[in-house]
Amino acid sequence: MRAKRTLGCINSAARHAKLFSNSLLGDYCPLARRACAQADELDDLAAQAINLSGTREALEGMGKSLDREVASDPRVAKLSKGQHAELLEVLKDAVDGRRIATELTSALAASGDKERLAAAVAAMQDPVYLKVTHRMVVESLRTTPQALVAYANGFQRHPPDPSRVQLIQRLDAATGSSRILADTRYEMVSKTLGRMLAEADRKTKLAKLREQIDANAPNEFLLLTLYACRKIDSNDLEGYVHAHENEPMGWLSRQLGYAIQRSMVEAMTRMTNKLVDLAAKSQ
Repeated sequence: MRAKRTLGCINSAARHAKLFSNSLLGDYCPLARRACAQADELDDLAAQAINLSGTREALEGMGKSLDREVASDPRVAKLSKGQHAELLEVLKDAVDGRRIATELTSALAASGDKERLAAAVAAMQDPVYLKVTHRMVVESLRTTPQALVAYANGFQRHPPDPSRVQLIQRLDAATGSSRILADTRYEMVSKTLGRMLAEADRKTKLAKLREQIDANAPNEFLLLTLYACRKIDSNDLEGYVHAHENEPMGWLSRQLGYAIQRSMVEAMTRMTNKLVDLAAKSQ
C-alpha cells in the first residue's frame, strides 16, 4: 500500500514537472524567436551600413592602393624577387578586404544599437549621398602622394573655393575624421619609430610627434577630401555633408573609421616587421 502511495506521488510529481517544463518552454520559445529575429535584423542593418557607406568598396580596393605605396617604398626596391613576393603575400593576408568587411559587419551588429544603425542606414539611402560616396571612394583609392602634392601646389595660383572648404570642415566636425586620421598616423609611426628611439627620450619625442600630427591632421583631411571631391558638384557635396550631420551618422563614421584604422595599422605593422626581417636576412 505504501509502495503504491509512493509510486502515485512520484507519478504526480512527474506530471507537475512536465507541466512546469512545458510552461517554461511555452514562455521561452517566443522570447528565443524574438531574439533570433532581432539578431537577424541587426545583421541585415550592419551589412547595409557597410555597403551603403562605401566601406566594403574601399576595403576591397585598399589592397591595390597599398600595393602602390609598397612599390614606391625605397626599401622594397632593394629586395630580391623572392623577398618581394614574400612581402606581398604578407600584405595580401593583412589587407584581406572581404575578411575585414565581414569582421566590421559582425562588430556593428554586436553593438546591439539597432536604433542608431537603422537611422544611419535610412540617411544613407539618399541618391546624392550614394553617388558622391562612390565617386569619393574611387578617387581616394586612386590617390597618390605625387598627385596630392601637385594638387596642393596649384593652390598658390588657384586657392580652393572657401565654400567647399567650409563644407569639408563641417564634414570633419560631424564625423571626427581628422581625429581618426591623426590617431591612425600616430599609431603607425609610433609603432615603428618608438622601437628606434633611445628609452631616455622616447616619451618626449613621441609626445612632440603626437602634437605635430594632431596639428597637421585637419589640413591633411581637408587636402585629401578636396582632392577626392574635386570633380563633384558643390550642390551634391552639400547634400553629402548634410547627410552626415546627425548623431547616428557621426556614430557610424567613428565606428567604421576606427575599425578601418586598426586594420590599416595592423597591415602596415606587419609589412614593416617583414621588411625588417627580410633586410636582416639579406645582410
